Amino acid sequence: MDPQKKPSAVATNDIYFRFVGGIAASSVPQIEWGLGELRSRLGELPVRLLPFAEMRGDSRSETVLNFALGPSREIDWISQLAVVELPEAPESFAIFPGAGQTPDLYVYGSDVRGLIYAITELADRARFGGAVPSGLHFSPPLVNRPTAKVRSISRCFQSVVEDLSWFHDRAGWEEYLTLLVTHRFNRISLTLGMQYNYPYGNEFITDVYFYLAYPFLVSVPGAGVEVSNLTDGERDRNLETLKFIAREAERRGLEFQLALWTQSYDFDDCPNANHQITGLESGNLARYCRDALALILAEVPEISGLTLRVHVECGIPEGSYDFWETYFEAVKTAGRTIRLDLHAKGIDETLIDTALATGMPVGISPKYTSEHLGLPYHQASIRPLEQPENHQAVFYSGRDAEKHAGKWQFSEGSRKFMRYSYGDLLRQDRPYDVVYRIWPGTMRILLWGDAALAGGYGRNATFCGSQGVELCEPLSFKGRMGTGLPGNRIGYRAEAWSEPHDWQKFAYTYRVWGRSLYDPEADPQAFRRYLDRQFGEVAGHCERALASASRILPLITLAHTPTASNNSYWPEMYQNMSVVREAPALPYGYELLKPARFGTVGACDPQLFMSPSEFAQAVHLGDAVRKLSPLTWANWLDRLATAAALEIARAEPLVRDPDADFRRLSVDVAILAAVGRFFAEKVRAAVLWELYLLSDEARAADGAIEHYRRARDAWARAAQACQAVYVPDITYGPHSWLRGRWDDRLPAIDQDILDMAELIEANRTVRSHDSALGRCQVELIGSWSASQRQACRHLPPEGFRPGTDLELSCAPVDAPRRTVFLHYRHVNQSEPWHCVDMLWTSDGYTARIPGEYTRSPFPLQYYFEIDGQPCSTFFPGLADDLSNVPYFVLLSDDTSRAELGIPSEINEEKAQ
Repeated sequence: MDPQKKPSAVATNDIYFRFVGGIAASSVPQIEWGLGELRSRLGELPVRLLPFAEMRGDSRSETVLNFALGPSREIDWISQLAVVELPEAPESFAIFPGAGQTPDLYVYGSDVRGLIYAITELADRARFGGAVPSGLHFSPPLVNRPTAKVRSISRCFQSVVEDLSWFHDRAGWEEYLTLLVTHRFNRISLTLGMQYNYPYGNEFITDVYFYLAYPFLVSVPGAGVEVSNLTDGERDRNLETLKFIAREAERRGLEFQLALWTQSYDFDDCPNANHQITGLESGNLARYCRDALALILAEVPEISGLTLRVHVECGIPEGSYDFWETYFEAVKTAGRTIRLDLHAKGIDETLIDTALATGMPVGISPKYTSEHLGLPYHQASIRPLEQPENHQAVFYSGRDAEKHAGKWQFSEGSRKFMRYSYGDLLRQDRPYDVVYRIWPGTMRILLWGDAALAGGYGRNATFCGSQGVELCEPLSFKGRMGTGLPGNRIGYRAEAWSEPHDWQKFAYTYRVWGRSLYDPEADPQAFRRYLDRQFGEVAGHCERALASASRILPLITLAHTPTASNNSYWPEMYQNMSVVREAPALPYGYELLKPARFGTVGACDPQLFMSPSEFAQAVHLGDAVRKLSPLTWANWLDRLATAAALEIARAEPLVRDPDADFRRLSVDVAILAAVGRFFAEKVRAAVLWELYLLSDEARAADGAIEHYRRARDAWARAAQACQAVYVPDITYGPHSWLRGRWDDRLPAIDQDILDMAELIEANRTVRSHDSALGRCQVELIGSWSASQRQACRHLPPEGFRPGTDLELSCAPVDAPRRTVFLHYRHVNQSEPWHCVDMLWTSDGYTARIPGEYTRSPFPLQYYFEIDGQPCSTFFPGLADDLSNVPYFVLLSDDTSRAELGIPSEINEEKAQ
């Protein structure tokens, strides 16, 4: 950090603190820790924080911090004088000045965690804003209430080479946990056993440290289970570190969750594993896992929840209810409440009931958007591949495929629609909670942070009464499947990185995400004071550049999804898919309908987005374009990439002596902008190529190769930018598409362009022609500028009564009379959408959802389509910042909207 960026001391007076309402720091360890953090940050200014009893005389020029935990007669009276309504919701807080002109400040928390958030807010302002707490600085008062009840970070252990050092780094954990609570995360989930996709017939199983975690932490008396190459001392040290992490999390007011993703693996068929486990077989596996878990829960009393992968990839065949009944005995006898967080994939009602029978709180955790990071809304549909009618498809093809295929009876069978989203979990009478998990498939390396995008996730974390979000931290899969390498996990060349902890690169990411999940409308000053400290006078340019760049990959991921698996699709460091040739099975072809090439790839949300081939066919046949065109989102990518690059270009001449922080940010933004332009141009090339295949129009072929070459030039800029900063081999798995660097992707792009050119030349004299209709079609593609969003007047009803008709109306703004469609569906992704024509009236358009359809335990979702040329437009559609929800959601009147955390009104009547 540049010493010139450090704030100078703005006061030398002492600050005094006292407690109102009868609490004392010594009685609440978390508050005592919080005061220590505040005292430390003030000391850097330097300012002393002293007990009120040490106050000299009666000088009221010095600030007194008055801390209050929960309501009391005194704090209630003071808040009334100050005209501040104290929040009552859990984890809420208020910071406000006392009445009059004194500098006294009142710091209130509805509970311990709320008060910790208030205290760490003061500490953060001192550290990054140079601000000394004073009532004179809090006008208006700061009053915060959480939106999402669960705001969790998953910290994943993948590689003994890369991860064992940070696992045992106690100072690093103290800083990391402080970072989390400062930015209002309320849960840390230490994730073990995530290294491999499945634990049988897997030729990649080599590094198994913590894969089956139990024997690396405890020895079960009498079980006879042994681990090779692991001493008793190392196992004991692992358990002591686990205890330390849990204690430090609790000391800061964080929930500590232990995630155990694997319950078994083929101990006799993993000859390359660095640790061999003996003494386990099918007859004693359930008892061993139960007893080992019981020991861990007893040794680490701070564990308040368990995250469990319960489908076949944990090593237990789906439908093995006897295993889980035995396993859950450890939870029932723990002597305290243990929340159960069960993965949604492969789950069925029987297994849910088995978990509920423990008497513990049960949550189901579906993926938010496949195994990736998409846009903040919950996708309106799942891919046809995952629909119930396609459940017979089975993709397991490892060793002994026939032997293992039957183990996937739900996740690759009758409940395949649960693999990558919420499926049928959101019925309103559900007896379990829902928490969404955001997987690390889209972005792994590059810096990201956008308040609009994160705020969208904060608003949608409570979708249909859901509890919140768990975010797999950046770098989650680094070194996965035995590919750990010595050196820093972040992928930087040694000279580009000097910080001791890899997560420090993503400090802004944590700040934006944690605070936006807590409050989607978070005060941007909380983000900007960090950037101001980091980047000085160019902080605004950096903020805007990073915001635009951060939307690029989520948009690509949602709109173009060759596979939902993060093990194959990594758009950040994209393995090129051919525009002209049939895709091989790996990395993409195995999960696509044939023929599979870039232009036939659909979206993660096919209800709203269409593929290049679908669009080209509509143009060729003169059919209506009734979804979001690939050209529409290609234009969005161009806009985002241009905005990001422009802000960095504006910043560069103002940075007289660029330090490492700015260089790293500018390189990452440059790579993201280049990737955005690459996909924008490649999508245009694919649209024209698909039109060429249908029409033989020479202009379409020539346009396709022109756009593809522009795409190649954009990727080349990313390839050049990365070389000075990143190592040549960044590893997230053993396959070529999960390791390497941006520059080694160029040869495949060049080869595909060469193949396209050869095919065009071979067909030029045989099939190609140039028609007037073809020229019009190519011109339409080249001039495409539609946003496909229509402003409308529409007031959503408060809810609906099951079994009665629901009438909806819509009036497009400043639009001639057109055909308007209502699209609606239960909030159940295993069902199809319905579409009806709306009837014209003097006030707009109306349609009814019949009572037979509303008689359902599921909420309803709907949106409007307005027919037009050259394409349909939509309401609410996607806004410019891509952070809104493109449909409306209604709960039935039988369920209290307030209880589910749903606003009683949707205020948006117009889309700008």
